[in-house]
Amino acid sequence: MILHMNDKQNKERNRYAKLLRRFAFLLVFSILLQSLVLINVARCEAMSELTVTVINNNQVKLQWTDNYSDELRYIVEKKVDNGSFTQISRYRDSEDYTDYSVNSGHTYTYRIKVVDSSNITSIYTDEVTFSTIDVQKPNSLKVSAVSSDQIDLKWSYADDKSFTTLIERREAGDTEWYKVATVPSGQFTYSDKNVVSGVTYYYKVRSIFSERVKSTSFPDEDKGYSSSPLLYKPTDLYGFAKSPYSIQIEWTDSYNAATYVIQRKSPDESTFKTIAVVPNSVNVYVDINDSASPIKPNTVYTYRIQAISGSSSSEYSDLLNVTSTFLNSPSTLTASCVDGTRVNLSWKDYSDGETGFEIWRRAASDADWTLYDSVGRNATSYTDIGVSPQVSYTYRIRAKINDYSVFSDFSNQVNIWVSSISSPLNLDYTILQQNEIELSWQDSSGSETGFKVERKEGELGKWQQIAQLNPNTVKYTDKRLNNTKVYYYRIQVYDAANSTSYSNEVEVSFQIPGKPTELEARNISANEIQLTWKDNSYQEKEFVIEVKQFTSFREIGRVGANTTTFIHKGTLSEGTFTYRVKAVNGIVQSAYSNEAMASGGKKASYTDLGGVKWAVEAIEGLTGKKVFDAKPGTKFYPEQSITRGEYCAIIVRSLELGDVAAGRYADVTSKHKYYKEIMIAAKLGIVSNDKNNKIYPDQLITREQAGVMLALALKISGRPLPEQDSSILKQFADYQQISEGSAERISAVCGAGIITGRQEKDKVYLRITSNVTRAEAAVMMYKALSL
Repeated sequence: MILHMNDKQNKERNRYAKLLRRFAFLLVFSILLQSLVLINVARCEAMSELTVTVINNNQVKLQWTDNYSDELRYIVEKKVDNGSFTQISRYRDSEDYTDYSVNSGHTYTYRIKVVDSSNITSIYTDEVTFSTIDVQKPNSLKVSAVSSDQIDLKWSYADDKSFTTLIERREAGDTEWYKVATVPSGQFTYSDKNVVSGVTYYYKVRSIFSERVKSTSFPDEDKGYSSSPLLYKPTDLYGFAKSPYSIQIEWTDSYNAATYVIQRKSPDESTFKTIAVVPNSVNVYVDINDSASPIKPNTVYTYRIQAISGSSSSEYSDLLNVTSTFLNSPSTLTASCVDGTRVNLSWKDYSDGETGFEIWRRAASDADWTLYDSVGRNATSYTDIGVSPQVSYTYRIRAKINDYSVFSDFSNQVNIWVSSISSPLNLDYTILQQNEIELSWQDSSGSETGFKVERKEGELGKWQQIAQLNPNTVKYTDKRLNNTKVYYYRIQVYDAANSTSYSNEVEVSFQIPGKPTELEARNISANEIQLTWKDNSYQEKEFVIEVKQFTSFREIGRVGANTTTFIHKGTLSEGTFTYRVKAVNGIVQSAYSNEAMASGGKKASYTDLGGVKWAVEAIEGLTGKKVFDAKPGTKFYPEQSITRGEYCAIIVRSLELGDVAAGRYADVTSKHKYYKEIMIAAKLGIVSNDKNNKIYPDQLITREQAGVMLALALKISGRPLPEQDSSILKQFADYQQISEGSAERISAVCGAGIITGRQEKDKVYLRITSNVTRAEAAVMMYKALSL
């Protein structure tokens, strides 16, 4: 019984052992099989794609990458049309094969079989099918740089054929080519805009049938055709007349330029001419009048600038038109922020004939200036409501004359930080002693927590807080200063929420202002003497004007900084007036200017001016300049209409246009009362003859004719009236009576207030065809002289 049990147990153990051996064999076999699969997968992944380059209709080149380390051989197989694959070559450690046995009448399919070192495992590449006429090498390529950020390519194929084209590019110094674009069939141009100025690029083109079938490249496989983008062109070009005979132009540098070529074209020239070549360190050029490149007053000149570096050049800058008409630039531009919603600008207007001002703005995030807005004539302030809080803005302005490309230089620049608290306004200073100043400002905020006074030494110094003040404070005294240094100050206001805003900046100098020079005095009417001088100081606060008539000087007026003219009224007195001027900055004063003298006018009036009291000042003022023929103390006949000849005399004498002139006209002989003045006016173009060679000097002059003649005369004398839009004439009920040829000049004289309308019931009439009385002529001329 016991033996029987042992025998049964042994059989059971043997059966389990056999099953275990079978399981182990299956497990090992499964692992080996999975390893073989993974190896083949890895080999497949390592196998590169087969590509074909069609060299010509009878030759193709196959290429692949040798990614194996244990391959036995590569076998190239080929199928023609619908036939079977045949072996045409076998290689070891090879990556290409050239087949010379093709032609254009068949379709070919290629594949590469890889056999490993065991001579058991075989892997095929994907098959590639094509005809040799599916692609063709381009036969031309033109590469041209057209700007600093664009290179244009143009290519062609033989027999005007068309293929999909692959464009490849490399940079100078690099041997690896990169795909730029694939261009569809039928297109033969491409603009590469992904380029950088200063880099040389090489290009080649080829046709492609698919990602794996392509032609050879034109012009070659290795070098290609090269081109470099143009240099960056000069930008932000602007200019202005420094005088009637010189023009200053400025621009922003092109960083990779070596020199700049400046070219100019005048109205009587058809092409640009080079007037200067300047180094890259220069971005300001003054074009002055000389025999080689003369400049005429009131003439429009066109400028352009090109950057040059070796054989490379830029596009020309944008064209700039500048008229050689001088305008004084605005100055003392200041900015203040109000409640974080608007910026107030203010400046001083020193130009006489401007039609308006341009407001230029640049936010902190902007690279370029923008012409932001414009304002009209004589404006001295502007409010910018298009600002965002917590943003810094910089402003500058310049004067202009519409439609004539006449601009002044830009004013100083001002920067303002926009915050929700209003900035202190009108920061100014007064020198109290040689080392002590008092700052003063206007508190425009009603919610500030306090003020901080900041100061820096010199323009490039660092701002430092020197005082913290209580709310509502509007003054601060800074003591123990070094009177040999220049200081800058600004006031910061802040609130409980830590919102801040700054005042304008002021420059403080204890240096003695330069004394005014070239003081001149001249009579502009019987009771007015005009003073002009040259300002030689930049730190004056004002100018003090003094006069001496008998024994000692006395002060007669003060004008602000940078002002260079003053009119002394009420000079109807016997004797001579002597004038002098000094620049003042608090207690610091310049030396006096030279002295200038002018004789006082004699009161000259007429016995019949009682009915034209509105014209008495003008008549008496011009009488002192000996404008009229009537002798003082006699009758003037103010309401009598005057002739064209007499009006010519009034203009020529008032503007001192007296220069000997002669001419022949059918109705003006040398015996005519106003022959001299008419000849001068005719020579200058103030009046002109008709087809019958007549001027009609004895014909009564109309308001329209008088306005046109006066506008012309003022322009000729160097004081042109500001341009006005003709739409201002529509305020007059009879504006349609103005002739088209006169509208421009009548708009100017009306805009200047020289001719005004007449109220009749509920409308205003210009009465442009009415005759001009002697009193009206005097007022018109007097107003013109006072502009």
